[in-house]
Amino acid sequence: MIKLTRVQSEKQNAPKLFIVAGGPGLSSNTLRDLDLLKRSFELMYVDIQGTNDSAYTGKKSFAEIASALADVVVDESGEKFSLGHSFGGFLAAELLIREVVSGLVCISTPFTKEALSAANDNYNFNKTSTLSDAEIEWSTNQDDASFSKWLSEYGELYFKTPKGKEILQNDKVSARYFKDNRSDVLDKEPILSSLAQIGSKKVFIAGTDDKLLPVSILEKDSHLGKFDFNQIEDASHFVTIDQPVMVAKIIETKLLQG
Repeated sequence: MIKLTRVQSEKQNAPKLFIVAGGPGLSSNTLRDLDLLKRSFELMYVDIQGTNDSAYTGKKSFAEIASALADVVVDESGEKFSLGHSFGGFLAAELLIREVVSGLVCISTPFTKEALSAANDNYNFNKTSTLSDAEIEWSTNQDDASFSKWLSEYGELYFKTPKGKEILQNDKVSARYFKDNRSDVLDKEPILSSLAQIGSKKVFIAGTDDKLLPVSILEKDSHLGKFDFNQIEDASHFVTIDQPVMVAKIIETKLLQG
């Protein structure tokens, strides 16, 4: 169910950073612009339930996936941090709540119902004819190819740089994981209350030009969890694709200093 891709650090005895993609159903390949963080961390890219050729082991609950991921993280030695993009932020947060990592980075993660409602409204308001066609194809075929094509057509809802479309179109997605666990986004607001009780380093990063999830709502979410909130100019939902250098700088500064 869980596959790790390890990128060795250029730094000796570097802490490990477990990186969880969003979706659900997107692979860690969507976050590989973070490879530059190998200068400071040993990178542990996480793939789950069929993404990036990981094993699909049948429908699993969010709790089962979180437990399986925590077991994998526990087996690793040294100082450990977790990072999650969008849906992946829920799983990354669980690792901190379960006390198997010592710090957390959430990027563009919609914890609250207000955030999810805004995402739904913005999707419908900004939907292009090309995105509508891709959505119809996905609804008809329900396979990996139509899933990745649909997400790649989100356009500025997801990314500002043109390479974002290519990354998602060629991603090794898992449509089964998406279909099994997409509803898990609906009940994750209580995670913020749990996080607020934890004094560990918690960093939230959002793009000022996120057309799916307004930065103002994400900032409110982050304050509920008592995160250190950071916004990045000229970046949409996939901040790591639009502005990887700025994202890396924030992560290194906030997790490794002080």
